[in-house]
Amino acid sequence: MAIKSPQGFIVDLPRGTQDLGTKDAIALKEILSIIEEVFKRYGFSPIETPSIENTAILNAKAYGEQSKELYILEGGETALRFDLTVPLARYMAMNRDITLPFKRFQTGRVWRKDEPQKMREREFVQADIDIVGSKDIRSDAECIAASAEALASCEITEFTILINSRGVLNTILDSYGIKNETQVKAIRIIDKILKIGFEDTLKQLTSLGIDQANAQKLLDFLSQKGSNEEKLNKLAINVPNTNKEIDELTQLLKALSNYDIKGDVQIDFSLARGLDYYTGFVWEVVAALDGQRAPSIASGGRYDNLIGMYSKNPIPAVGSSIGVSRVFELLRAKTGRKSYAKVFIANIGKENIEYSMQITRKLRAAGIYTDLNVAERGISKQLDHANWLGISHVAIIGSKEKEAGKVNLRDMSAGTEELLDVDALISRLKK
Repeated sequence: MAIKSPQGFIVDLPRGTQDLGTKDAIALKEILSIIEEVFKRYGFSPIETPSIENTAILNAKAYGEQSKELYILEGGETALRFDLTVPLARYMAMNRDITLPFKRFQTGRVWRKDEPQKMREREFVQADIDIVGSKDIRSDAECIAASAEALASCEITEFTILINSRGVLNTILDSYGIKNETQVKAIRIIDKILKIGFEDTLKQLTSLGIDQANAQKLLDFLSQKGSNEEKLNKLAINVPNTNKEIDELTQLLKALSNYDIKGDVQIDFSLARGLDYYTGFVWEVVAALDGQRAPSIASGGRYDNLIGMYSKNPIPAVGSSIGVSRVFELLRAKTGRKSYAKVFIANIGKENIEYSMQITRKLRAAGIYTDLNVAERGISKQLDHANWLGISHVAIIGSKEKEAGKVNLRDMSAGTEELLDVDALISRLKK
């Protein structure tokens, strides 16, 4: 809620940004921790790149028309990063001694000067994985499977992985009379079909000079339903010169069958991924929000030419990005904890403060997240505070506990209490 300051200006957030209170910040960090753990399990290693890049890097052909969404800084010389992929390409061009294939992950905030709407902020968090230096389809499968497992580990189990190939899409456009010089613009329009609808997509395609009948047939073909096998069969029958792409899609589906992927994998010929740098397979992961299809929560693809734009030597690469901010929105209702602490140390009487601090020190030294009462208040208010924070246990310390060299441990859920010495307390809290 915006407020007016004593000086007269409005205290408010910039549009398309949000504060996260303690409960939500903990949930976001836990989501990131889960995702990073999966990435590490798949053999990806971290790198870090700056939040700002030289504008010339971000304004390269890689972004195409997307450059208008950049936040330009310092008189135009630098800008906030738009994603984590182009900074990786720049990093690889500057570090040519890296042994390939290189499997990298990075998490961080990115910025886009977009019109804010539900699940589409101007500042948001991404978690990326990439494999640089391999053309093998197993690299694409690794990125897709790792993203899917990370989402499942975050307890998002009902999702669909949509897969297409830019080679397939370009060949389809050729077969419906879409000229090469128009295809990039057509792909950007097709990429918005779920956002703007079938009719508006048709109008925008015809505005490019595409024959309306051809545009109608194209959208009908791209929107077809059926199993993956049925779609590939229709592709082979209706679109010539796609044997190579069909074989590659078949190989990718077979490779993915070797992973325990929780979501459904579907070929979707309408999937375009609007960024210009994609050259091969592209994919998106979609889930439901309030009974409706939500914006994609993960996406990626192969970009074999991007790194070559910043270096003399082209290097093949493929990557996948999880929209952590969108995953957080899907899981937000499940969050409740406002503290990492597993136990809250509550003291009764000033004469017991020192003993309380000694117990706190021992618990923390044992690796137990421990919060300590630091205000003058009665035991009931201390218990209320611990309950508000969502802390599962409270160690109550009064004169009797101090004299016995013990603490009274209360389980906040069960409402039970138990008198324990420090060693037993540590053992209990570590369970």
